[in-house]
Order: sequence, then C-alpha cells, then structure tokens
Amino acid sequence: MERRLSSYIGCLLGLAAGDGLGHGPERLNGFLPTSAYTQLAAYGCCGLLVGVTRGQLDGAMAPPVRYAAMALREWAALQRWQPVPGGLRCWISRSSRLDYRRCSEPGVLDVLTAGELGTMEDHASSLSGPGALMAAVSVGLFFDPGRLPRREIQRLGAETAALTHGDPEAFLSAAAMAHIISRIVWDGQTDLEKLTRETGAMLRKRFGREYHQAASVAAGLRMARTLAGSREHTRSDALEQLGCETAAQVLAGALYCCLTGTGEPEVQISEAARWCPAGAAVVGAVLGAAWGGEALPQSWREELECGSLLRELAEDMFRGCPMMLGSRVFDIEWDEKYNVTEV
Repeated sequence: MERRLSSYIGCLLGLAAGDGLGHGPERLNGFLPTSAYTQLAAYGCCGLLVGVTRGQLDGAMAPPVRYAAMALREWAALQRWQPVPGGLRCWISRSSRLDYRRCSEPGVLDVLTAGELGTMEDHASSLSGPGALMAAVSVGLFFDPGRLPRREIQRLGAETAALTHGDPEAFLSAAAMAHIISRIVWDGQTDLEKLTRETGAMLRKRFGREYHQAASVAAGLRMARTLAGSREHTRSDALEQLGCETAAQVLAGALYCCLTGTGEPEVQISEAARWCPAGAAVVGAVLGAAWGGEALPQSWREELECGSLLRELAEDMFRGCPMMLGSRVFDIEWDEKYNVTEV
C-alpha cells in the first residue's frame, strides 16, 4: 500500500494533541500546550534525520541510536538551562515553540544530563515510565525497508528507550511502539486488533529468548484485546486493571482505548485524556497515523503549541534526505537543517 504523508503528519499532531489534552485542555496564550512527551518524539525525529543525512552524504553512518542520543541529550541540556557541548545540532532547538520546560518524568533528565547513557545490556537507570514510548514513535516513522529492515527498527525502538529507561519492560514496550507505528504508516495496517495480536507475537519471537519480560509485555497486550472484546467490564474497570504508570501499562491501556473507541479520533483521544496523559499521547499517535492528519479537528491543528514545527518534521520524515553521495542534487534547506558534521 502506498505511504501517505497524512499518516506521518497525523501521527505527530495526534500525539501532541493527546499530550496537550491529557495535561489540561485549557489554552495557554491561545495555544494547546504540550509537554516533554511531544518534545521527546520531535527530538527523536530530528536526531534520526541527522543520522540518515550523514549516511547518505558520507556513504556511512554511525548506529542510528547514537544520533537519537545526541538529540535527546541536547533536549535535556536545554531543559536544565545547561550549555550544549559542541553547540546546538538540532534545528528545532532554535524554535520558540519547543523551548518550554514541562518535563513529565524528571528522572529522564537526570539520566540524559549525567554520564553514560544506558543500553539494552547495560542499564543507566531503572526507569519504567511511559516516556520510553515517545521517542519510539519517531523510530516507527523512520522505518524504510531500503534503509533498515523491520527487525532492526524494532531493536532501534528498544535501544532508543534503553538510553534512559533501564527496565526491560519499558524498552520492550518501545520496541512494540516502533513496530506498531511503522506498520501503520508504511504498510497501511489499520486493523488494530490484528496489529495488537501481531505485536505481541513479535515481542515473544524477537526478544523472548533474551528477555523473559517480553512475555509480560505481550501478556499486557493480550489482556487489552481480551478486555476490549468483553462485555463484563466497564471501560473504567478495564483501564484500572491495565494501569497507567509504566510504559507497558500505558501501551496496553492505549491500545485498549483504540480498540474500544467509537466515533472520530477527536472523541477517542479526548476520552483517553481523561484516563492518562501519556496514554492520550499514544492513542493520538496511533489513531493520527491510522486516520491521517486531516481527520483531526482543524482547531487542534491550528492551536497546537508546536503544530507547524511538527508538520515540518513529519514531512521531512516522510520525504527523507533528498541528497546522496555522488549526486548532483543539493537541497540547501535540508543541508542547513540536518547536515551536522560531528555527533
């Protein structure tokens, strides 16, 4: 199925809308404000685009997680009013729409502004919160079979989350998030019940031998499907069972909301916002990707605090770097945004 730019735009705008509504529907200076959840996704996109640009212009690139780490460290330094070593590398750092400081998980800042970041094998923290899911959205949007096979995108989602979140359930949930977003935006997979089932199977097969926690995350997705198909539980009871504290709980609860929601994405995202801010952001990303940006209310698209920036990032993720080593094509705007010589 042909990819749609609208899916990329809808994914980032939907995430931001859910984030903003989850943290309070009131407007700030005429805008719907968002939090670190949106910022983590935005900086993840920017870092990965820096990486692919280096790869295409040099003919080789470092592991993609290195570029994600660069971008997230820059975000954290700005959040803490600290100087960024080597100067700003992400063009979005110069945007007045992303300079606000509303971090939902302070522990993430502690890790990013400290020493070595974590890996899947060597953890830098025991964090398990839903912030692990947000940069994984950018990994899902980064998928291109000509760039990285699907299994590498799944692992990159986990690696990116493991930079800050050392709980295996958290970074495995991020692998699931990256898989889900990549399947929707690239393959047009919008049967969310089937996709939830597929994702649980992927976790067990891809990570089960290495991490026994893969079975726990998959079990949470299975519970979401079971509760969604049951008439014995009210919505509030089901969401209470699924929880709203860890990345694994938020992912399962958000998918439950997607599976049981009725009406337009606007209604489903608003309902999720009354349950859990992080969950609303995930619901917004999933439904925005599935339905497309045009399905979101015009007021949301116009009033999002960083809506124009997110739209531009989404277009860049969809388009990809237009320049290549040995090619005569030169895009000055792209070069100024993403041609970072040292990371």
